[in-house]
Amino acid sequence: MYAAEVGKRQLTFGVSGMLWNRSLVMYDKESGTLWSHILGEAMQGKLKGEKLEQVPSVMTDWRTWSKEHPDGTVVMLSRSSKEYKTDFYKKPEQFVLGIASGAKAKSWRFDVLVKTPVVNDSWRDKPVAVLFDKESVTARLFSRKLGDRELTFESGEKGIRDKETGSMWEPTTGRATAGPLKGEYLTPLDAIVSYRDVWAKFHPKSESYPSDK
Repeated sequence: MYAAEVGKRQLTFGVSGMLWNRSLVMYDKESGTLWSHILGEAMQGKLKGEKLEQVPSVMTDWRTWSKEHPDGTVVMLSRSSKEYKTDFYKKPEQFVLGIASGAKAKSWRFDVLVKTPVVNDSWRDKPVAVLFDKESVTARLFSRKLGDRELTFESGEKGIRDKETGSMWEPTTGRATAGPLKGEYLTPLDAIVSYRDVWAKFHPKSESYPSDK
């Protein structure tokens, strides 16, 4: 998800019908510039070289989203492809959760997250956690810093907890549901879900967890 602005100029986007590296190409109606939806970067046209600001978002199922946000609004769009369901991820080895900034990128494989739903890691020398919910097939990346405290997470029979306080956490929202930190939220980072091979094409020098080597 991106902010639809470049400087003080608000843009309106549409689907160009073209693909680049098997990935959707957007265009803005104001200038006709072509944009990579994976990179959020203008690739051809008057705004070439400009980048959109990425906004943290989550890909999850409707049941999970509506339970967590009962008063949330919904955008109804005409459907141009098959219905999107969790069985879209029936081959988890094909997908990653990835984040990129400048020349650096890192990804976490879904097939690993299915077996290890909590990964304590680092990104750009800062502590992060990948939390994965198997039922809704939702992967999210959060900062492990909460105020001045650095947390370490683990998965158990009762769910996800942090070792420092024993608080329990929702993987889809990053919210503490029980314990001393109940009601606190982890800061989400702007990672996206991508096909593994597509991510590799756009970020050939990306780190991978675990290493693909």
